[in-house]
Amino acid sequence: MKKLNLNLKDEVYESLDRDYKNFNRLSLKCDSGFVSPTFESFMLAKLSDNTTFLTEAAVQHLMLSGQYAWAKRALDKDFPDVVAILISQASNYGFHIAVQHDWSIDDLTAASKAWATSIVKQAKGDESQIDVLAAQIKSAAVSIAKAEESLKTPAWRLSRAWAQQLHDAKIAVEHARGSVAKEKLGSLRTLLTLGIAYGTVKEKDEKEILDRLRARKPYLFEEEADGFLGRALAWYRSVFA
Repeated sequence: MKKLNLNLKDEVYESLDRDYKNFNRLSLKCDSGFVSPTFESFMLAKLSDNTTFLTEAAVQHLMLSGQYAWAKRALDKDFPDVVAILISQASNYGFHIAVQHDWSIDDLTAASKAWATSIVKQAKGDESQIDVLAAQIKSAAVSIAKAEESLKTPAWRLSRAWAQQLHDAKIAVEHARGSVAKEKLGSLRTLLTLGIAYGTVKEKDEKEILDRLRARKPYLFEEEADGFLGRALAWYRSVFA
């Protein structure tokens, strides 16, 4: 490598030194992590009229630290962990990954895998990350009903009111007699139908509730008898059942 020695007047050197310090000052103002070049490198850039290499070290430092490094690590190897952190902290700030209330474990597993595959491929990441990311999504997902409960949504408030009405309706049917009991049974059936539609009651549960009532009060489930005698017998059974 050739070596060049320069003899400069004091005022020329001072002018170059001011330029060097101004360059560093402005660069640090733009980026607090800027790595200042040596004065010799600055002088070489001035002489060769090429300042590109002055910023190469700064760019390298920037890519290895701070926000850029976080993003690079996230995309290279920590991507699933970063997504897991985002997902796990989401509920603290009012966000949830909610799934359909009628999904089975297999449905959730398949959907998590499909979503993870789409994310990694669109990001052009390593496909070995897919299974890890899918597992993170699956573990963080909650049912829509649980998300609504956490967020206290109008649907959740309605569900709470429905649950109380269902409880009251079951007690009312058990204690009522005659036509009043049949009216209460109609209300109970309606509430059970709503529960099935919303997903809070399974058809099996509905059947068990109605079967218990049928065993205790079979007359409630009989067809309305025709004629005076039939109606009289139905009334008698409803009063003394």
